[in-house]
Amino acid sequence: MNDPVSYKKPRKLNIVVIAILLALVAGIYLAKVYLPVYFRKGEVMRVLDETSSEFTGKSSRMLADKDLVDKMVNDMASQIRDLGVTDPVAEYWIEIDDDNQVRFGVLYSDWYQLPFSEPSEVLNHMEMLCTRPERGAGWTCEGRDLDNEVVGDDLPVDPNK
Repeated sequence: MNDPVSYKKPRKLNIVVIAILLALVAGIYLAKVYLPVYFRKGEVMRVLDETSSEFTGKSSRMLADKDLVDKMVNDMASQIRDLGVTDPVAEYWIEIDDDNQVRFGVLYSDWYQLPFSEPSEVLNHMEMLCTRPERGAGWTCEGRDLDNEVVGDDLPVDPNK
């Protein structure tokens, strides 16, 4: 028969444990750096969605009064700044293409910094596109991240024009 093999009992602190601890610390640090930028982007899209919902709920008044639209842009910009967007040259807009298509958007830079490196910029360009087939019909809104897509060919086209 075979003789039983006796293994040496591993130490509590060995190279595997140290590697796992280092990977865990690095993962926590990277999450602390990147997650605020990621979650802020989602919250900015939420503000665009809420603003578009408010606009489309009273679209007749909004389409008739440019001052109300300007006030809504200022309110939207204020809400986005309250989320932690500190870019002094950020752009906020509500573009009324026609009575049946409106765009709500923001373009801003966010920053993160890793140790021993320069701060890195993340450019966020987001838009909420709201359309309706005709006056009196319901609005359909779609959020778009313009950093990651080609814009132009996917816009609604009126075949009567």
